[in-house]
Amino acid sequence: MEDKLKELNEDFHGASKEFFNLKFVEKNDDIIIFSCSFPDSCANPMGFVQGGMISAVLDDATSIAMISGYENKIAPMTTDLHVLFHRPLALEDARIEVKIIKLGNRSATAEGRIFNSDSKLAATLMHTAQPVDAPNQ
Repeated sequence: MEDKLKELNEDFHGASKEFFNLKFVEKNDDIIIFSCSFPDSCANPMGFVQGGMISAVLDDATSIAMISGYENKIAPMTTDLHVLFHRPLALEDARIEVKIIKLGNRSATAEGRIFNSDSKLAATLMHTAQPVDAPNQ
């Protein structure tokens, strides 16, 4: 799976991945780790990362992990995203940890967590999707 993640990281060139500078870092046991950063345009009126931007980067990271788990042959068509915000996230580099919960024939579920530069949990996302054939397959 780690090779598939590296391959996906190099081959996946979505605009949002580039916008968030989302990069695969490593896989530790069943946790897939990404790094990301937020441009100033992601700021909410209080100067922190806007919640929708946090949701978007977690959506991308969990999607990449699911696609990799399906060996780049199946893509997740999102059915549900549930986000819990635990604390504000500054416009700085952040770490994302993704854990695949289920990769089935009818549904897939992954949990994504984003941590601030002090390694404090800022938000948790539960991502449920319907597996579909990946484009260009």
